[in-house]
Amino acid sequence: MRVSFAKSFFTVLLGISSLSLVSGASHRLSHRRHHHNALSSSSSLSTRTTNSSSSLPIATLNPSSSLILSPDFEITSTPTTREYNWTIHRALASPDGFEREVTVVNNQFPGPLIEANTGDTIVVHVNNLLDSPQTIHWHGIFQNSTPYMDGVPGISQCPIPANGSFTYQYTITNQAGTYWWHSHWAVTMADGLFGPLIVHSPDETLKRGVDYDHDQIVVVNDWMHDQSDNIVAGLTSEAGYRGTDKPPQGDATLINGIGQASCIASNTTCSPPAPPTPATITLPSNATSRLRLISGASHAMLRVSIDDHPLEVVETDGTEVWGPVVHEVAMSNGERFSVLVNGTEGEGEFWMRVGTAAYCLPYGVEQVGKAIVRFGSTDSYTSTSEPTSQAWDDLKAWNATCSGLDEDYPLVPRVSQSASADAFTTQVFDSVAGVFTYVNGLSLNGFGFNNVSYQNQIYNPLLSLSYAGKSYNTSLVPSVSFDALGSGNLIINNLDTLIDHPYHMHGNSFQIIGRGTGRMDEAGLASANLTLENPLRKDTFWMQRNTWVVLRLVTDNPGVWPMHCHIDWHMAEGKLAVVVVQPDALKSMDGPDSWSSLCDGTDSTYVGPA
Repeated sequence: MRVSFAKSFFTVLLGISSLSLVSGASHRLSHRRHHHNALSSSSSLSTRTTNSSSSLPIATLNPSSSLILSPDFEITSTPTTREYNWTIHRALASPDGFEREVTVVNNQFPGPLIEANTGDTIVVHVNNLLDSPQTIHWHGIFQNSTPYMDGVPGISQCPIPANGSFTYQYTITNQAGTYWWHSHWAVTMADGLFGPLIVHSPDETLKRGVDYDHDQIVVVNDWMHDQSDNIVAGLTSEAGYRGTDKPPQGDATLINGIGQASCIASNTTCSPPAPPTPATITLPSNATSRLRLISGASHAMLRVSIDDHPLEVVETDGTEVWGPVVHEVAMSNGERFSVLVNGTEGEGEFWMRVGTAAYCLPYGVEQVGKAIVRFGSTDSYTSTSEPTSQAWDDLKAWNATCSGLDEDYPLVPRVSQSASADAFTTQVFDSVAGVFTYVNGLSLNGFGFNNVSYQNQIYNPLLSLSYAGKSYNTSLVPSVSFDALGSGNLIINNLDTLIDHPYHMHGNSFQIIGRGTGRMDEAGLASANLTLENPLRKDTFWMQRNTWVVLRLVTDNPGVWPMHCHIDWHMAEGKLAVVVVQPDALKSMDGPDSWSSLCDGTDSTYVGPA
């Protein structure tokens, strides 16, 4: 397949253009339909022959200017269908100066932006040109009534097969803010398969043109020079990855897809022979800009700052908040924050710094990625020198204890929503690490919940089993169930005494009503100091070692929802569980034929990547 890639790539693009014309011929009268072509006219389609004689296109590294949200986008309550044509394929890229094979959508890195209003229907036609399966998850989107579109193999769907296609279609309801999409097949997200997803609403309290003048997306992530498949293969073997069972630290930190590797390192040869110029983020002077920070990190907590410019936190994970004014924002993997930054008088350049919180890593070292934040017009600013600004003197040390921003500062939702006084049930996940025995017969160090390490029967989706009223294999799947509609408690005890975890729950936002050290159970809640008045609502949060947290869920969205660590390498080693909501209601639901047909002719007992 790889030898004929270039020909296949162009053939599919031609096919997608035809598909766009056909699919746009019909639409509901109550909707306007927006089409987004497979590639922009500026995308690079040059190719390079690698040592394996595979001809791959050179990926387009999207500039930060492409991640500016247009003020012409209409924020409206009128529903719209927004249609996208995506091709997933391999490409070559040197985002930090080191050339490697990447996995991208439409030859873009970071991947294409989805921008919509709440109430809009999103239609994404996915063509998978890879020689392996694939899925796409819409991180933070509730998927009300469409749990089969959540994009998790073995849970919400069978994967899109190699050289196959599938159409994701879902309606965004009752939510707005900063989200993102990414691969949920194995850990190919770490190879570049991710991008931003922004949802607007006329009901947002923060108004463009009133509270801020400019809207800029900033995606930050750690970056590996090795392929994710190689890393996972090592970590899930007796030999380990590079001789250890500990996942690696990134080789560089990227800001909007650009970073700087050390080109003098013994195992690094840069192409071209120097790292790229740092990304430049241009903001208007004498104005207020909203920066939508998205962490696409595979392993590390990242801390974001701009020299000499305080950051006012105003949103996290789709919840608008009254937040602090800080010098740096600590970001868990998968977490999102919006911050307001005021432009300086006149023009000037300052460093944006994204530091790795290395204390959370098994053998972390100091690492800081940089981008240039330029205040003023790109056309009028002529300086070619790098900024001379200095970092804030109160930034956390690279080896300081890791903690989430909501642990360090109060984040108060601007739209108040108090938790109910009582919960109809309390469920518990004990987060553990240790030696587990897997279906392949190996006993390896891994992760799990309630003494079960997740093993993924990728062609036997748990949602399909729930639709059929069948039970799960509890030796493979750690799970809890909320059987009724109401408010329930989910206690998570991180019993991993040396390891922190960033947790994400699909299909829901939750209220964080309590935290503490040690272990919590249902009986202990009676004396716990819980926050029921307008607690913070999130879908992703950081959890320190040897601590507990109580999440309050409103169980109004029937589904089988993953709750997992968002460190890619931990999830690959079993750090995933499922929360089943209203299992009886699921028995009267089903997915479309195009969804169920993905499982045709597959082996339901096959265990694949988490």
